[in-house]
Amino acid sequence: MTETSETGSPNPTALMLYDGLCGFCNWSVRWVIKRDRYDRFRFAPQQSAIAEAVLARHGVDRQTMLATNSVYLVLGYDHPGEQLLCRSDVTVHVLRLLGGGWELAGRVLGAVPRFLRDGVYSLVAQVRFRIAGRYESCPLPSIVERAKFLA
Repeated sequence: MTETSETGSPNPTALMLYDGLCGFCNWSVRWVIKRDRYDRFRFAPQQSAIAEAVLARHGVDRQTMLATNSVYLVLGYDHPGEQLLCRSDVTVHVLRLLGGGWELAGRVLGAVPRFLRDGVYSLVAQVRFRIAGRYESCPLPSIVERAKFLA
């Protein structure tokens, strides 16, 4: 699933579109960055022009995005065959792309029927602002993290 460059190192394969105003979502992005030892992920807040363009390419308008309360993961970003995942499928694929023990966790979670995974996802999504708060504006990533953000 990971592309490799001519030097043999993996190229980023996934773009995570997250709610930049959500404390829980920002915590999740930092969690992924900390464990992304293969440099497979890039990030863009859903409030960005990049996110709007990607979602529009896949027929998701802003109102639908807000109504679904979902994080999105774009596999093969800006390449032929680009795929858009949402809700609990994002969690499954993020874990799998992280590799190691996280990949095993992703495979186990992926074996759970989607309707059950999405049900739990919806519960968390409904209380996410109570769990971790809401920002007035998208927080800026650290200098070290900035290269992973497209917007």
